[in-house]
Amino acid sequence: MKILHIIRNPNDTTPLEIAKAQNKEHEVAILLMHDAVYAAPSLKTYACADDAEARGVTRHERVGYDRIVEMMFEYDKVVSW
Repeated sequence: MKILHIIRNPNDTTPLEIAKAQNKEHEVAILLMHDAVYAAPSLKTYACADDAEARGVTRHERVGYDRIVEMMFEYDKVVSW
């Protein structure tokens, strides 16, 4: 199963812990939005291009809104935190 976690709060560690646990049995990806683009998870990670650019963050693969919508349909489960 493919699971996409959309994370907006960089101070909440629960989503990353859950994603790491799920990654043992599933294909998991993280999409960082807003201030969460500052996070550095060890999983496959994307960042909203506008949010990353506004904050000067370059460490993640950037995706635009059109791609974000596509990702929501590509994954079997989408969890927004």
